[in-house]
Amino acid sequence: MLQQFVTVQDLGGKPLKRVLMTTSDEGVHVADPGMLYAIRFGVSRPIAVSPEQVYNFDPPIFDDLLAQWQAEKQTCAMTWAKLGQFQPMEDDEDDFDCDD
Repeated sequence: MLQQFVTVQDLGGKPLKRVLMTTSDEGVHVADPGMLYAIRFGVSRPIAVSPEQVYNFDPPIFDDLLAQWQAEKQTCAMTWAKLGQFQPMEDDEDDFDCDD
């Protein structure tokens, strides 16, 4: 199963690696990669976070953010900007016409 990772900015700027589950009017639904089994069997659920807290995932930049957090318990806005805000893909269903 192909998983798309995103970086979530938690309270205080702590970076979290999360699996993108879906997007909705409630926000971007993400899950801890270690909880996917529990989610699959209904023991746990993804959480919805504000789109402003969700960034693209890039391993070296994530590692930089994590090192900043571990050293200072804060992160640099310029490092977050390198990731770029996550942009959900447009829903292609509207373009599909089965009558053609």
